[in-house]
This record gives sequence, C-alpha cells and structure tokens, in this order.
Amino acid sequence: MNLNRIASSSLILVVLCIATSQGCKSSKKPMTLEEKMALWDIAKANKPDNSTSRPGFSGMDWSLGTIETRGRITPLTSPDGLWVATETGPEISLSDLMALPNTPMPMDNGVQVTKVDGTNSELKTQYVLQSPLLLGQSSDAEGFLVEQPRMDGSRWIGKVAWETGKINWLVKDKKVNVFGSLGPEGELAWCTRDVNEASFSLAIRFANGEEIGIAANGGEWLMPAWSTRSSRLSVFFLADDGIMSILSLDARTSELLTQQPRRHDLMTGANRQDAFKARQSHPVIQGTPPSPLEEVVFYHPTLDAIYLWLPMSSLNTPPFALSAESLVATKDPGSMGYLVGTRKDLRWQDPDNRKIFVRVRYGPSIPRVTTSKVTPYLLFIPSIDGMEVRAMIPEYSVPEPLKQS
Repeated sequence: MNLNRIASSSLILVVLCIATSQGCKSSKKPMTLEEKMALWDIAKANKPDNSTSRPGFSGMDWSLGTIETRGRITPLTSPDGLWVATETGPEISLSDLMALPNTPMPMDNGVQVTKVDGTNSELKTQYVLQSPLLLGQSSDAEGFLVEQPRMDGSRWIGKVAWETGKINWLVKDKKVNVFGSLGPEGELAWCTRDVNEASFSLAIRFANGEEIGIAANGGEWLMPAWSTRSSRLSVFFLADDGIMSILSLDARTSELLTQQPRRHDLMTGANRQDAFKARQSHPVIQGTPPSPLEEVVFYHPTLDAIYLWLPMSSLNTPPFALSAESLVATKDPGSMGYLVGTRKDLRWQDPDNRKIFVRVRYGPSIPRVTTSKVTPYLLFIPSIDGMEVRAMIPEYSVPEPLKQS
C-alpha cells in the first residue's frame, strides 16, 4: 500500500449507471483455503513496514460475483453482510427518484435480493420483487425499505423482510411518501406531501407509535437520516430562497425535537437534486458498528467532496472535507479512519491528517461495513456486466476460520 498526497482538484460526483438485467453470476471458482492464505501471505509480504510511520490500513479482497443491475440507486446491505438488495429494470430518472410533481411514474422497476456466501465466495439470487417498486435507502437486521408508486399518484413506503421478501406497508395513504429512514429503536422518518402540492413536509414515527409532522414553512424538508448510534435525526432543509441547510435534531421525543436543533448552512442556489445527491451513496444501515462520535457524512454537491459534520461538537465546528476526490465514505470500525471511495481508487484516510491517505485498491469502489467476521467489508464495483461484489478483510480483523478452516 503506497502513501500518496491527495490531489487538490475537485471531482464531479459520478452517478453509477451500469448494465441491466436480473440475476447473479460468478465468473470465478470459489477460492480454496490454501489459495486464500497464499494471497494473504503475498499481501503481507508486499506491504511496506509501517512500524515507524503513522497508523494505516491494509487488507485483502476477493470477488464474490456480479449482480446484474442498472440505475442510480446504490445497493443496500443487511448489517450482517448476508443480504444485498439492488434495483432491477430500466434506469430511473432523478426526477422520478425525487418524486417531483408532474413526472411520469416509474412503473417498470423492481428489486432483487441476493444472498452472500462469503465462505464459499458465492452470490445466490434469493428472490425478485416485481414492479412497480423502488429500492429505498435504509435497512436493518430485519429488512429494508422500498417505495411503491401508485396509480393515483401517491407513494407507499414498505419494509421488506430480507429472507422471505414479505412486504409490511409502513406508510400507505393518499400522499406522496418518500425518502424513508429507519431509526435504531424501530423509528421511521420520511418526507410527505399531498399529490397536488409541491413541497415536502417531514414526518416522524417514534418507537412508541406516536407520529408527528413538521410543515414545510418557507421551504421543504428532504432526505432525513437517523443516526446509527443515537436517536438524533439529520435532515436537509431547502429554503424558498435556495439556501440548503443541514440540521441535526434530538428525536428521542416529540417535545425534544424542536429544542436547540443544530444547524449549518451548506450552499446557496440549491435545488432538490442537490439534497438527493448529498445522501445518494450513504444509506442508513442500522445495526452496523456505530461511530464513536455523533457524525453526519454527506456529499457536498458544489464542493465535490465528502464532508463530515460533528453536530454535537462543543466547538460548533463546521463540516470539513475528507478528500477533494471523495464520492463515498464509511467509518472504519477498527481504526479512527475512514474508507473513502473516489473515481480512481479506494483509500483509507485519517480525518485528523487529511493531507495523507493510504491507497487500499485501484478503481472506484463503494465500501459497506458489516458485522460479519468472514466479510467485514463488502465492496461494490461497477463493471460492464453490472455491479461486482468483493469481500474485503482488513489485516487487523482476519477471522480464525480463514486461518484454521
């Protein structure tokens, strides 16, 4: 792994659009234990001696297969890394994903769920849910969220059980309900509007079943996201004058929700698509290792980089960039750093020393952390055939099964 200076140039967010169809395929035979250990020995032999340098990151990765998919929606994973949900059907326009008024309903898309067998390096199609169904941006150990466009112009939000594919409709009424996010205690936050209205309000359902709404006065609420370590809720507010802000709310109770919200103005001249791009590659996956501090990770649409915001900091520190080339990032639970995906590579980065990074692998990658000892990380890599899925094991977390079985 080589140490490299971070490039200073900005990078435009890449929307990953890939070849389509349904199903999974693996072009390689599962690796034997001897082959895995040989690769591990080679990786360690070629790793520079970092004993006298700053902490870093190294690991080995191998292919599990390819999921044939297309579209703007990044894959959703279960926290244990056993399941992957992907969009099927034609590419969906950004206007359809945003459920903007006067846009045609996406009626030809479904969702495929794939089972990940990290031990045998295999992907197996579990089931395909037929159209019309849009993949959401949140999951937990039980299932994942979807949206269903309705003929009357409304949208429902449902939760799909990972193993069976059974859908439990959480929000089903005559309104347009989108951008659902699952909370750590079973809470749900989403955006909602009447079919004939233009602006989204914020709706929150607490763990005890209490439900409240916050009207879109002077703007609209977009892309709520629960924390994975607390009951705080972050959400974007797009004002009528084009100022887009990010807020962090104490959502333990309805009484605390509006008390002393943390807020930071991000940009002027913003539109709804900017809020979607900010969250696009960062779904809320409850049950994964939480970060040690309250943090919000998002892509900044005009500064072309992943930004990290610590809303509970006593210093009221503004969001700061991880890397000028960053498109997606996830906290590395084994260190104080982040795995950062760019158009050119996957890198490990220490947020306290952002001028230095460790390149983990070349090529674009979307990293997803899991609780699995066999596949602590899943990497999603765009390819000609679809989305390649690779398992990655950091050096510090090589499981005993790899060493002994």
